[in-house]
Amino acid sequence: MTVSPNMRSVAATDRSIEAACEYLAAGELVGVPTETVYGLAANALDESAVRKIFAAKGRPDNNPLIVHLPDVAAMRQVVRWPLDPVVMDQFEAIADLWPGPLTIVLPRSERLPDAVTAGQATVAVRIPSHPVMQQLLRRSGLPLAAPSANRSKYVSPTTAQHVVDGLGDRVSMVLDGGACTIGLESTIVALGEQPRLLRPGAITAETLATRWNIPVESLLPVDQRPVVLEAPGMMLQHYSPRTPLLFADPSASVPAGRVGRIAFEPLSPEESKTFAVVRVLSDTGDLNRVGQHLFAAMRELDAMGLDAIVTDTCAAEGVGRAIMDRLKRAACRE
Repeated sequence: MTVSPNMRSVAATDRSIEAACEYLAAGELVGVPTETVYGLAANALDESAVRKIFAAKGRPDNNPLIVHLPDVAAMRQVVRWPLDPVVMDQFEAIADLWPGPLTIVLPRSERLPDAVTAGQATVAVRIPSHPVMQQLLRRSGLPLAAPSANRSKYVSPTTAQHVVDGLGDRVSMVLDGGACTIGLESTIVALGEQPRLLRPGAITAETLATRWNIPVESLLPVDQRPVVLEAPGMMLQHYSPRTPLLFADPSASVPAGRVGRIAFEPLSPEESKTFAVVRVLSDTGDLNRVGQHLFAAMRELDAMGLDAIVTDTCAAEGVGRAIMDRLKRAACRE
């Protein structure tokens, strides 16, 4: 199956998944659906293919990649096994959260190219739940390195069209598996003497702390500007639209010009009419729905040539911790 320049996004079928497997085996890049965001996949054991990810995204080479696997048994391809007893105990307490939006940082296998891990002694691994990604992993037989399928620091893609719009001919094909059901990147934890939350996501810090019987606070990072990027999503500026992103402040006036508004629940008619465009992410303020639709709304408003985008905020707890992490990094202008 050949994907023409005018058909970079194709519905995920047996035939197109087989074509994607062929591209991956040949060292090419494929846009892939996951439950979190769309990924830009390459064979994690092929250093040349992995380097194509960095070139396509304009991604700095000190930012490690997540390796996606079909099941726990496949971890032995990329993780140094057996795990240390302390790490194994921590791992077993959360292993049933896979398949799902959880990435775990573990000691790496020497089989992995340094490009995957940014030369570090650890590797970030995830078992995704999206059925298309699961089929691709099983049929290709490859561990797949797959960061978000967008140019570096831009808003993550949650549809196949977002990937096509952002990467164009930098990718050989894009499998369309529908809109992402979670819409925020995976939670990332590092295991060791003390488990640490490196990136919040849909699997919350509260859930993880309960599994390990430790205080939530002990999981949270102290340094917001790490010297070494242990995992994706740790750069201060990330997920950023080109349009300035501001946080809603009831005591402040609306910025001048054409301003868009991202609302977590419906606004009053009076407030709505002060904005050029309003996107309401949930009828009830449900933060899971907010997370699912946040990046799509940011991309849509960013394409409108607005002077600014004003967004709601929420408490940094539960899934709100992930939402606020993304918004703070998106609003940052280093």
